[in-house]
Amino acid sequence: MTNTELLTGDRTRAESVVSPALDRPTRTSQDELADRAGFLHSVTRMLSDGAAGLHHRTIEMQLRSRSEEAAKRSAPDLLDELADLGIAWRDIARMIGVTVPAVRKWRQGEPPTGVHRKAIAGLLAFIDVLRSEHHIMDVPSWLEMPLGASSVTGLDVYARGLIEPLVMHAAGHTSAEQLLDHYDPAWSRTTESRFEIITAADGQAAIRMRDGETLE
Repeated sequence: MTNTELLTGDRTRAESVVSPALDRPTRTSQDELADRAGFLHSVTRMLSDGAAGLHHRTIEMQLRSRSEEAAKRSAPDLLDELADLGIAWRDIARMIGVTVPAVRKWRQGEPPTGVHRKAIAGLLAFIDVLRSEHHIMDVPSWLEMPLGASSVTGLDVYARGLIEPLVMHAAGHTSAEQLLDHYDPAWSRTTESRFEIITAADGQAAIRMRDGETLE
């Protein structure tokens, strides 16, 4: 074999070793920073999800514990306390899921079913948590306030059975919009459909409700 052939063979072998390394893109400090940021984001999201789940379970246990304690009392006693707190009978009936005449019978001494007794105790426990833990002293007014830009109230949410999410909102851990997403994922489209843009008498654009009331 000639010297030229030896040199050619050596060059071919060298290129076969070096080429794969040259084909791989060189990682930069920005690439490493992006990887690190992605890792930290994943960890943060896991911790956040874990904390939210823990808080939700804590609220659930808190409500259950206070509800079980309240259920030891008589139904008329529980209903009288709810009334003393300012909850209207129609609202009590709605949140429990019965009629006003049914509530009236319980007040007069007719015993409710076990399910309804638990519901009454649960409502009192819910109000107790809002007052003692989240400093909402006027619970009836708070429940009647519309959530965000919607016409949905806390009463509506409670009547739908979304009690823990409502407490999370009272604690400031979820926004009105997030609570509304639990209540009705299509709430924003429903709200938008209640309004329309018109040209006012002065030639300016104005927003009014579709029933004709112009908003200032």
